[in-house]
Amino acid sequence: MQRTGSVRLNKFAAMGQMAFRCIDGRGAGGRSMRPVESIAIIGAGNMGSGIAQKSAQEQFEVQMIDREQQWVDRGHDIISEFLEEAVGRRIFSPTQVEGIKGRITGVVGTENVSPDTDLVIEAVFEDFGIKTEVFGILDEVCDEHTILASNTSSLSVNALAEAVGRPDRFVGLHFFYHPAKNRLVEIIPAASTSAETLTAVEQYCKTMGKVVIICKDRPGFVVNRFFVPWLNEACRLLEEGVGSTAQIDAVACEAFRIG
Repeated sequence: MQRTGSVRLNKFAAMGQMAFRCIDGRGAGGRSMRPVESIAIIGAGNMGSGIAQKSAQEQFEVQMIDREQQWVDRGHDIISEFLEEAVGRRIFSPTQVEGIKGRITGVVGTENVSPDTDLVIEAVFEDFGIKTEVFGILDEVCDEHTILASNTSSLSVNALAEAVGRPDRFVGLHFFYHPAKNRLVEIIPAASTSAETLTAVEQYCKTMGKVVIICKDRPGFVVNRFFVPWLNEACRLLEEGVGSTAQIDAVACEAFRIG
């Protein structure tokens, strides 16, 4: 799919990549860690399937995992729909699409993830209990080298890290919709995240062609920190009669695109 997001977003992301890395104060040095080559995504919904698709597009071997076969099948269908659109727009050839889909293996049940997977990204419901239950299973099944990541957009990464048995190999990894199109990604290290883990995850993201913002674990991280007040302001404009719903939506769509 397209690698280019909006100019505004990319300019912001480039500035954020510098500014928020400095705020975090972590460098990319440290011991070398096994490079990320194999990926597993827990959750085959819109976000999970999108992360799986983008990873496969960049030559990673991917497991796309959900609780039931019907949800795994739905994830494959979502991916096929996006890739068919890409063929129609001449972004990919039919042969390339078959290769991408061939790198995605559907799996039923978190407990059936391949133990030697390098990076497992959780993309389930935004519920602390559900997420920690998933990570509890992954802790038991995965090899000690496996990095665990959460695609949370609102939960505390430090709190999630405290609930896993490998806090040094845990990180927040917040993709934006659609992951195969939107170039921005937030990496949120917990206080316990090792420099080696951070480096490995950052390299994976850069291999995916992402613009990376490394930020502290704070409510909303970076993007949602200003996006939610922005939405609130739109509601206030409507309440105060400044514009109609259609007018406010039209202005937002034209002037505040996010990719």
